[in-house]
Parts: sequence; structure tokens; C-alpha cells
Amino acid sequence: MTAEEIVEKDREALYIGNTRTVEFDLPLPKKGVYGSDIRWISGHDRIITPEGKVTRPKFGMGTRTIKLTAVITCGDAEAERCFDVRVLEEENWIRIAKVYPIKEKAPKGQTYYLPSVAVVVTEDGKTISHAVEWNNHGEAVYEKTGFVEEHGFISGTTVPVTAGIEVVETLEAETVNPVPIVRDCSDGRVYLIEGSPFYQAQEWFLEFLLQVNDDQMLYNFRDAAGLNKKGAPEMIGWDAPDSNLRGHTTGHYLSGLALCYRATGSPVIRGKAEYMVHALRECQTALHEKKGCHKGFLSGYGEEQFDRLEQLVRYPEIWAPYYTLHKILAGLLDCYEFAGCDEALTIAGDLGDWVYERLSKVPHAQLNRMWSLYIAGEFGGMNDAMARLYIHTAKPEHLEAAKLFNNDRLFYPMAKNVDALDGLHANQHIPQMVGCMKIFEAGGETYYRDIARFFWEAVTGAHIYTIGGTGEGEMFHEEGTVAGLLTKNTAESCASYNMLKLTKELYQYQPSALYMDYYERTVFNHIAASCEHGATGASTYFMPLAPGFHKDFEDENSCCHGTGLESHFKYIDSIYYHDADSIYVNLFIPSVLEAAGITIRQTTNSADPGHISVEVQGNKSTVLKIRVPYWCGGSYQLEIDGAAVKAPSDEAGYIQIGYDGSGSMRAEIRFACWVNLERTPDDPHTASLTYGPYVLAALTDSVNFLELPFDREGALEQLVKAEGEISLQYQEIKFVPLSSICHESYQVYFKTI
Repeated sequence: MTAEEIVEKDREALYIGNTRTVEFDLPLPKKGVYGSDIRWISGHDRIITPEGKVTRPKFGMGTRTIKLTAVITCGDAEAERCFDVRVLEEENWIRIAKVYPIKEKAPKGQTYYLPSVAVVVTEDGKTISHAVEWNNHGEAVYEKTGFVEEHGFISGTTVPVTAGIEVVETLEAETVNPVPIVRDCSDGRVYLIEGSPFYQAQEWFLEFLLQVNDDQMLYNFRDAAGLNKKGAPEMIGWDAPDSNLRGHTTGHYLSGLALCYRATGSPVIRGKAEYMVHALRECQTALHEKKGCHKGFLSGYGEEQFDRLEQLVRYPEIWAPYYTLHKILAGLLDCYEFAGCDEALTIAGDLGDWVYERLSKVPHAQLNRMWSLYIAGEFGGMNDAMARLYIHTAKPEHLEAAKLFNNDRLFYPMAKNVDALDGLHANQHIPQMVGCMKIFEAGGETYYRDIARFFWEAVTGAHIYTIGGTGEGEMFHEEGTVAGLLTKNTAESCASYNMLKLTKELYQYQPSALYMDYYERTVFNHIAASCEHGATGASTYFMPLAPGFHKDFEDENSCCHGTGLESHFKYIDSIYYHDADSIYVNLFIPSVLEAAGITIRQTTNSADPGHISVEVQGNKSTVLKIRVPYWCGGSYQLEIDGAAVKAPSDEAGYIQIGYDGSGSMRAEIRFACWVNLERTPDDPHTASLTYGPYVLAALTDSVNFLELPFDREGALEQLVKAEGEISLQYQEIKFVPLSSICHESYQVYFKTI
């Protein structure tokens, strides 16, 4: 037989067993029966690896159909055969040991909705939130004050649940005046100084945005609206014309343009933003004229996915329609707020009206079922965007729409101060907490602030890696587990992007160095490490923390590619804050703040991150508050205009330096900067190295953990620091900041001996 005949016969003969109800590993042959070689490509290697190992989706995530492609070769001949493999989700494995008591208050004479979940502890010690089936369907009107009980059972089990309800005459939401204590310096101008890696990343992404074809970014919207696509090429990846998420990258692109203009002042970038906004208004108008689309709707497809979500259709039959809508709405609001595109607010306002008109008609219980769906019900930060919109429009419907995205599965345990994050899709839920803070800002309801604050404390206290990132395989896992979750699929970039947003929102109401310690850790070691070196626009999806892996940079319009278009214009975000009397210096990034009556110029030493210089000029007196970072251990030296000064830090963790508003003043701070060993909470012998704010990675392609004698007294002192750079050597092993690595293989975590 010829090579072509061998390939064709092996293609026809190829059999891998049952592909309709897969529960176990698949036998994927490497050789054909006629002698060809076979290699396999998986459409989702976290469910089916190219070797045939099957990991079933957890209960609640839904059965998945994965495309497996066999590439069959013999000599120069090659053919492919594709299989659609249906992998069944796991059975409901839950075995309940404890149900947390449910005690609530309800107002007399008004419709009251019972929580749709309970917090339970499983027999293997996991704390999770789980759906409840109430005998009264979770809805009641109580005509008398007093105490009543409601009964139900944990969904999928026979475990009973009882809720104790205190019925009171009235029940008003607790509110406070939501005026921030500090604000960012957006009323002035902040820009980066050339020479730092942060500036370089910003410039790479500026160059990339200038190359982007705006008409290509509009392709799906014009196609959905029936407008001329102006010869533009189709979008790719998650925005391809056959993708159910098409349109999301265009939203990120709008935000990227707006943030880029704020950071750089480029008039060309603003022109691109104006062009995009005007074209989207044309699409919105045209969509309204099409049968089946209601006034105000705007997307890269019709309303069908929204219809199907209300029928509780699961992923991947639909793919997070409100997530896509959030990216579009957030991009429009960013263009209005940061690039001055007034038409963007008009589009956003009409789109917000569409959201309210649709969701206000959906029953409460159905909304909770929608938002608890894995991926299909993911809505990004729709509550954030609708509350932002309300702040601009003052339309009560927009704030009410924001609250229609309340999600019991996340909100209820957070309100009870219980970490029940295990098993939740991390980035599906982090933006919801950002939205809670924006709802608090809009109306002052402390409920939303308090659950967001507890969520942040839970995540940063028990669910983060040393780089500040969270989640493995996109999921939260059991609290305090780090060493047990070191894989190639750790720390999704989107999750850090949204945790930083949440940190900013919380910080403005409680300006503690603790928030900015986390912010610095994550910006320096995850966000700055996530971009490919060069104007490619590519970013990491996951930051691999298993030994010997390297970063994979994506440009296929994934979610993390989208947030990457924004993140590298946000380095200016939290460097400086202010109140009426003070300016806070939070991040040590070379930069300039130009505000009314005062200019601050900050420089740093690239080889010595503890050496900070802050020069102040102007005609306005102020107090400089400079953060004392966690990594210095409270040890620092301060000079003002060359003279040594003692300035203890305050309770919030800041050095206070007065400036009288005349001439210039120069503050030199030398924070102690040394090598530190950070151990994982679940295994003290698994650790990482840091130097000042930087997480260090060992340059190695070994897939086995390095074993280093850093448990021994004096061992860390054997690390030799290179002159003029942050690079440390231990014998033949070189450690460098993770952010400085591009394509090289590395280890962040190692074993101590």
C-alpha cells in the first residue's frame, strides 16, 4: 500500500469506543492497525488530555462535548479524523455532615424571598453553598409579626433544612453616607516615567492598539445589525462568527482605548475610541429596526442567547450572554468617563434600559437559578456597570437593575461571614463583588459593602498564591490549599484583574496599607508578568506555577487577552490617592502626579526596589503619606532634603511627611530590602523566594521541584545578588523576578530541605 492508502485505511479503522457517555479514560492509540502514527489534539485538555485521561466536569458544571482530533501520518501523507466526545458531569457526590442554621428577618405584609442556598459542611470537611428546595418554593407573605419556620431540603438529597424567620413590622436596609475617605487622583494627571518595566509594557500595548483594525472589531456588531462590514476580516478565537461569546473582545477594546488615552493622552487613540462609539450607535439603531430585537439592545448577535438563558439552558449550548454584555457596557462607560465620548453614555443608557425592561419581568427564583449556572449564568460585572450607569443617569431603574444580579449562591455565605468559595468558578464571582461595592457607592447599603469586604478577606487570606493570583483551573478550591494546587493552570489573569478592581473599591473607604500590600504584590508579580515582551497584544491566560513550565501568551481573543488590553494601562491607577489634606503614595512606580497646586515626581532604583525618591513642588501645603510595605518588616530610613528624619508609621501603615507649599522638597526613603522565604500554608516545606516586592523564579526546565537547603540557618545569606539588577544566584541556579521572564521555563515554588 502507498502511504496515502495506509493513512486512509487507518483513518477508517480508528475506533476509541463509546463517545456518547464517557465516564472513564479513553484508549487513544498511538499507532494505526496498518502502521501509521497517530497523535491526538484535544479541544479542552483539562477535560480530556491528548493521552486520553478524562476529568469529568464537577456536578453543576454540566456534561461537556469535547472535540478530539486524530492526526494520522505515514511518511509525507497525513489525514485527520474528528470525534465529538460527550463527557458526563460527575454525579451529585455531596454527603452532608452539617447544615448551617438559617435565621432571617422578614417584613410583615410584603413578599419575602428565602435564601435559595444553604451553607453546608460535607463529610470530607468542605464548606460550600448548595441549593435548597423550599416547600413554599422560597416565597412567602407573612401577615403577622412573630416567629415562623419554613421547611425544605438540600437539592439532590433528602437532607432537611429549616429556616427560622422573625417577622417584623418593617425592615429597612441599613445605609450610611457612601462618601469615600480617599479618592484616586483622576482629577489631576498621573503618568509613568520612561525606563521602568511598567512603562515598557504600557508602550508595547499602545503600539499594539494603534495597529488594531477598528472595522474588524466592529465586524460581529455590523453583521448582527445587517450593516456593511466594510471589507473587514472576521474576528478570531472566542469572537469568531460562530462563537457564542462574540463581541466581548470589542468591549475590552473600548476599555483599552479609553484607559490608554487616560494614561498616554494619545489623540490617535481617542480618535479610534470616537470612531468605535459612533459605529456602535449605528449598530444599536439598526438592531432596533430588526425583527426580534428590542429598543436599546446591542451585541454581536441577536437576543436568542438571552431567551435561552431564561429557559435555564446550560453551557456550552449558550455562553454567558450577560458576561459579553457587561464587556460592551463597561467599555462604553470607560469611553465616556476616560475619553470624553459623550455618545457612549447615550448608548449605555439605552442598553441599561433594555436590561431593566427584560430582567424586571423575570421571577426572583428564576433569576437566582440563572445566576447560579456554571458559565452560562456568568454575568461578569453587570451589577457594577449598571450601578456605574445609575451614578451618571440617576435613573432608579438602573440601580434596581444592578440589584437584579444579586446571586444567593455567593452573596448568602458572604453575608454570614462563611468562606464557602470551594468549588466556585473564581472569575465568575469576583466581579460580582466589585459590583457590590459600586452598588454601595450608589446607595450606601452596608449589606453590599460588608459582603464584598468579607469576600476580599477570605480570598486574600486563604486562596492566593505568592504572586497574588487565585484559582486553579479557573476554580476556587479548599481554603488554605496552595502546595496541593501547583499546576500549569494556576492564577487566571482575569481573576487578578478583578481582584485589583475590588481592592481599589474597598481601599477608598478604608485607606489601609494592607489593601495596597496585596495590590502591589499582584500588580508587580502577576499583571506585570502576564504580557508578552513586544507589541503583540498577547497575554497569559494562566500563570503556570508547576515546576518547569513556561508562560503561554494568547492572542486568540480569550477573556484574559481581553483584560490584558486594559491592564497595562492601569499601572497609574493606585499609585496616588488623596483626601482633603493629604496625598497618599501607595505604589513605588516611577511616575509623576500633576494636581492643583502641586506636582509629585517619584523615582525608584531598578536594582534596589527599597530605595524610593519623592520630590514635591508647588504652592499648596499637604501631607505626604507614604506606605510602609509589608516586605520591609517595618525597617526604613528617611531623609528630607538630605537630613535624616525619624517618622514612625501611623496606624494605617503610612509615614507622614509635611510639605509647607513653598519651593521643593525631596524625600529619600530606604526600606529594608532582603530575601524572604514565603511558605505555603498547607506544606511548610514548599516555598517561594521574594526580594522586596518581587517574587523570584528559578530559571530551570526541570519538571521536578528543586530541593534547596533554605531551611538551614544562614542558607539564604548564600544567595549572591548581581550588581545593577535584581538577580540572585545560588550555586548554578539563577533567580530573577517572575515579571522579567518571557518564554523561559521556570519554577516559582520549590522544596526546602
